Amino acid sequence: MARKANISKEEIHLACWALLEKNTFPNIPRIAEYFINKDGRKCSNTTLLNAITEWEEIYKEHQQHQLKQLDDVMSPVFQRFNRDVTQSLGKLLDEITFDLEQGLDRKDKAVNGGYLSLSKTLIQCQEELDHSEDKLNQLAQENQSLQEKVETLTQRNQDLAATNNVLTAQISQLEEQHKELVINLAQKDVDLAKIDNELAARNKEYENALRKQQQLEADNRKLEQENWQKIRQQLDSMNNSINTLSAKHGDKKD
Repeated sequence: MARKANISKEEIHLACWALLEKNTFPNIPRIAEYFINKDGRKCSNTTLLNAITEWEEIYKEHQQHQLKQLDDVMSPVFQRFNRDVTQSLGKLLDEITFDLEQGLDRKDKAVNGGYLSLSKTLIQCQEELDHSEDKLNQLAQENQSLQEKVETLTQRNQDLAATNNVLTAQISQLEEQHKELVINLAQKDVDLAKIDNELAARNKEYENALRKQQQLEADNRKLEQENWQKIRQQLDSMNNSINTLSAKHGDKKD
């Protein structure tokens, strides 16, 4: 049999977290069932309602804190990613600039060394220039790809934030509905308790009336018996008187 006992606010909070870990949102019936199954304890709905309402505020703050932590974690990642891309682009541009400067230097030396040397240097410079242009095109493609990845990650982060806002709004709405349901349930419990008390009072009145009726019937039966006894005694007395008078009348005739 369940026993009445005081359940602390902290214990109810722990029970709420335990139900949430099982993908079950806490409410008064579930928390009450939790403690009954755990150790058979019970407490009033008012105590459960106050503790659950306080836990819901704690849970809401916990969610907001988790979202802030996610934003704090993702923001440095995006910044570091942009910084690494910028550094890589700068390093590649420096290498290409150095190659171009080396090619121009070799070109000047080829001019001073003669026509054949100049032609060879020009061909080599053209090849290096073509190679540099290929590197620039490749770098541009890589930069475009990285920019697209950054935009994709940024969009995902925005979508996540928007989804979280929607979920937070839904949770707030569900919390309001839950509070209303809890209040209605508590009111129904109060109304039911009033009905139970009234029914018990009516039953008691009925039992008292039934006992009085039974006592009255017993008294009536007893009174009837006493009346019948008196009537019999009176009849017997009258019969005796008649018999006595008859006897006296007979003696006079003799």
